[in-house]
Amino acid sequence: MNVTPHLTKTLLVLIALAMIAAKPAPAENLPDMRPALIGSGPNSLVNLISTKHLMERGVKHGALFFYASVHPNGFPAYSKVWGTTKETEPLRDELRQKLSQARFIPAVYQHRPVYAGFYGTLAFSVVDGKPHVRIFANQELPELQKESDFISPQALYIPGHIYDYTKVKEPFGSWMTEDKPGVADISLTTDAAGNLKDIHLINVTPPESKRYGDAAIEIMRQWVFLPAYRNGKPVDSTTHEKFYFVPAFYRLQ
Repeated sequence: MNVTPHLTKTLLVLIALAMIAAKPAPAENLPDMRPALIGSGPNSLVNLISTKHLMERGVKHGALFFYASVHPNGFPAYSKVWGTTKETEPLRDELRQKLSQARFIPAVYQHRPVYAGFYGTLAFSVVDGKPHVRIFANQELPELQKESDFISPQALYIPGHIYDYTKVKEPFGSWMTEDKPGVADISLTTDAAGNLKDIHLINVTPPESKRYGDAAIEIMRQWVFLPAYRNGKPVDSTTHEKFYFVPAFYRLQ
């Protein structure tokens, strides 16, 4: 086939344009560390909560704790909601549904997005006929009472980090068949760099199942943490976290 100079020039231009289009977009200039955040976009959890729906179901006020494992793409991999009373069941249902749709700002560790555990509190109230929704990135009562800008430490999953749970005694006879969920309340102290300084058991449910607490401590000692943040800056902290033992992941929904 004969190729004219004009056609050759056109082909070279098209190839050059294709090569430019194929180049990956410049990477976001990520910080060294950043906790997972609720965000403020249309798909953020705070903007997905339907206040109209809650008011129609008769909810006037209430607060719930929740946990979300936030994927590096911002979507929660799984979640858990607790603290429900009969009056806040509609709030629980709304929170569960919208958590599955929410998009978080992912955590960053060593300049790359990573999996992170987000502990939050949803507060809803109706004042003078107007609904108000607040979401806090912690579950510390003194901080919640002051409505502080405080973010609890977040546990991370880091590719390449060794998590050796082989020495942890399984608290279930059979993880996938026995239905014996347990909850360990843990006191966690980290410094402003995220280093674990102290960890100990506060209590465990059911009370006679101390093995849940022992297993939780052994597992959490191996985790990598982001520090707590106050007013946007990393700080030393002592916080409280719940560690859930459940036979299967679906029970976290």
